[in-house]
Amino acid sequence: MITVPKVDPQVWIGCLACYNSGRLVGDWFAADTADLVTPADLHKRETSHEELWVMDHDGFCGALKGECSPSEAAEIAEILSELHDHESGAFACWVEVFGEQSDRSHWVDKFRDAYRGFHDDEAAYAREWVEMTSSEEDKERMTRWPFNEIDWTRAAEELFSGGLHAEEVLGGIHVFWTD
Repeated sequence: MITVPKVDPQVWIGCLACYNSGRLVGDWFAADTADLVTPADLHKRETSHEELWVMDHDGFCGALKGECSPSEAAEIAEILSELHDHESGAFACWVEVFGEQSDRSHWVDKFRDAYRGFHDDEAAYAREWVEMTSSEEDKERMTRWPFNEIDWTRAAEELFSGGLHAEEVLGGIHVFWTD
């Protein structure tokens, strides 16, 4: 059985009282349990310091920018718990473009509904889309002239003017349905 690793965000939680007095006290934790970290966990003893803050993070696929509270980091980590490593690059592109328009609690579902895959370019997507949605008879016809002379760049322009969005990344594009 093949297992697909899940996205595993991490956070560096620091003590704000120590930070404000010129000392950096903190450590890395799994983001999904960030809201359970206590000042005593950071200081390795009981302390009068009360406020903790996420000062750095890793593995959030663009869903978290800058600093935040441990509870916010845990909330976002919980949302991302459904996401697999192989989806992280495409998800990061989707969040950058469409994340603000969506209720955060449904990000992963909306991303998966919208994602149409990684392709070399828009013309390659258009050609693949036609091949996937055509009947066997139509596919056979497309191998003969004049169908084998299709301008896939022009076909892509038409296709992408109707609700598709391409996000360029190194090596190709991620394609998303926008409606």
